Amino acid sequence: MTRLEQLRKERNLSQSKLGLAIGVNPNILSQIERGWRKPYPKLLQSLAAYFGVPIEEIANPDGSLKEVDSKTA
Repeated sequence: MTRLEQLRKERNLSQSKLGLAIGVNPNILSQIERGWRKPYPKLLQSLAAYFGVPIEEIANPDGSLKEVDSKTA
């Protein structure tokens, strides 16, 4: 599970609702959460601002999403 997915689920948000809130197609969010594509920097900024966390909490330096242990999530 990615940190992004964890944050989204903690707030009971679907990908559709999150996409609507930040102006991104939910299919793109799905692909990003699955690791099929990397989020572009502006999207990372939008996600971090929406969740009130630093970008470094969501993404690694290479732009890939941070993984969390789903057993402790």
